[in-house]
Amino acid sequence: MENTIYIVDDHKMLQNGLCFWFEQNSNWKITGTFASVKPCLEALAKTSSEDLPEIIIVDIQLADESGFSLVQEITKNYKQIKCIMYSMYDTAGYILQAKNSGASGYISKVASEKEILKCLDIVKNGGTYLESRFESIMENLEPITSVLSNQESIVFEKMLQGKSNEEISSELFISLHSVHNYVTYIYTLSDVHNRTEFLEKFGKK
Repeated sequence: MENTIYIVDDHKMLQNGLCFWFEQNSNWKITGTFASVKPCLEALAKTSSEDLPEIIIVDIQLADESGFSLVQEITKNYKQIKCIMYSMYDTAGYILQAKNSGASGYISKVASEKEILKCLDIVKNGGTYLESRFESIMENLEPITSVLSNQESIVFEKMLQGKSNEEISSELFISLHSVHNYVTYIYTLSDVHNRTEFLEKFGKK
């Protein structure tokens, strides 16, 4: 349905604030609000194709799973729905993971209302949107991400999120030895020697 939005965020006050603002200041209509992944997917499954929301705004940290898993499900099973990540995180790893999960936009929770509307309009019309202050971060990553394999890209994302080798091994179900090899290769590509140098080069700007 044109100009309709679902909001998936586990902060009720933020949900209510966004709903009120959109109703008072835009031609967008909020047709569903959810705190977690499962209820959102259940609602989508029960909704006719003509009544599906045009855009879903998704937080990264949700009550049951990460917002990334929801975006992956939606982009896989509902091609007509676009997703925008709306998060407090402004580091490269989360922005890259949002892009690789299939999100059409990434905007922070401190963005202005004007920028949120700009993001919605661009995504609605088939474009992608990255909040302006994040553009230099992604440009800095491009020379590295363009040559990484899928698994290397995932390890790269986790490193950018500040995860240790042990955490990466646990989350990806791969051996520490494999993680070490991936990390060493990424250090070589990045022209750094350790995690501190890596995060200084690619971390929060």
